[in-house]
Amino acid sequence: MKRISTKATAEAVLRELPSVLGAYVSEDIEGHPREIHLLVRHGPDPAALARDIRGLLEERLGIPVDQRVISIAQLARGAVDEVPPAAEPDSAAATDRGEEPERGDAATGPSRSSGRDSREEEPKRAGDGRPIFAGLESTTVSGHVAVSVRLEWEGEESEGTAEAVDTLPGRARAASTATLRSAVDAPWSDGLNLELDFASIVQALDGDYILVSVLAMSSRLGRRPLPLVGAHPVESDVESAAALAALKAINRVLSMALKRRV
Repeated sequence: MKRISTKATAEAVLRELPSVLGAYVSEDIEGHPREIHLLVRHGPDPAALARDIRGLLEERLGIPVDQRVISIAQLARGAVDEVPPAAEPDSAAATDRGEEPERGDAATGPSRSSGRDSREEEPKRAGDGRPIFAGLESTTVSGHVAVSVRLEWEGEESEGTAEAVDTLPGRARAASTATLRSAVDAPWSDGLNLELDFASIVQALDGDYILVSVLAMSSRLGRRPLPLVGAHPVESDVESAAALAALKAINRVLSMALKRRV
């Protein structure tokens, strides 16, 4: 049977929607949408938007689309019109895969280039009960990149490391995974388990954004993994943007764990 690619058509359809700023679609072996990643403006209800997108794609592509493959990251209010995306690290809020919205706007710290210690000299946020991004280092050896990410909360630091093939998507995955491992290994994680679902690069607002989807698992979160999504603009390097996007995705559940610890 001849393979029919739907990627270009699906992405073109999605970008026609006024609320969609960026879209990325990956295909399965049959050429059907396997993952649909969207960055959207503030306003639309993500669950309703996911249902509308599924119906639109099924109509235009002529094939069934599983709503569970649709991931939506929604910008915070005013992020497009009031501040440049690269000037405000908390410009993106996270939503899940077309179910109940799960906000993930993070209290984040520095975002500097990889390849060296990226700790900032500026004062970090305090008093909001959330971990901050304390630094990132990356090294490349034999076509692979290793990324280490540090998180900090009230003077306590944790560090996670991950490796991937040295490509832009690989760097995004490595930095996202390292961030999640740093959070899980932290003394304040309260038994939380976090796994990377995907990290993708989406073009939007005349620039690139990193979209990260995370599955959060804990006895306190119920039997099913909780899907979380975060987004952050690529300001200096892919690794820092991916680390901040991952932190935005998980900061709400981390805050819940920290409240129980206090």
